[in-house]
Amino acid sequence: MTGDDAADVWGLISDVHGNLPALEAAIEVLASTGARRLAFLGDYLGRGDSDGCIRRIKQVANVAIVGNRDLDWQDRVSAGSRAYVLELPRVAQVGKLLLSHGDPRLTPSLSTSQIGRGFVRVWPEMEQREAQIWAFGHSHHARVWRDGAQVADAQCVTLEPDARYCLNVGTAGLPFPGKGGPSVAIVDLIRGQIRQISLARV
Repeated sequence: MTGDDAADVWGLISDVHGNLPALEAAIEVLASTGARRLAFLGDYLGRGDSDGCIRRIKQVANVAIVGNRDLDWQDRVSAGSRAYVLELPRVAQVGKLLLSHGDPRLTPSLSTSQIGRGFVRVWPEMEQREAQIWAFGHSHHARVWRDGAQVADAQCVTLEPDARYCLNVGTAGLPFPGKGGPSVAIVDLIRGQIRQISLARV
């Protein structure tokens, strides 16, 4: 990644689960709301058009990481899609932005299991990597935490220089009952903002 990548406006998409129409809608919404680069946080495969999702992600992704569903479904897709997901890293970092899928089997210290534990294993990892924001998906429940406390209104969060943030992007393609609708997020490293954006169900 270049220096320009590190200080840019990132659109974050997670948990597509084979839902190609939802993926296209997410990409369109992020483009229309100012995202200049796209990061994908895993779980691209699932019921629907998994191979189509992979083809589209390969066209537009600046960064992509693997999710647990991608490993679980690797034998249900084309050889090209399988090779693509198996080559993806489990963790990626762009400047102050640290990315993982959130499944504890993939990244135990950067996982949704840390939400109920005060993010105790997350903080040392972020400090070591000099990251200010850790973004993830996996649980399909979009939320933001500042220094471990959940932010009540997460539609637009201003980044405070000395604070650390945990961002659950939610799901673009497979919303779960009781966890809100489909969503994406923008991390604007130029203006210092996190924005969560709701999507229409597709």
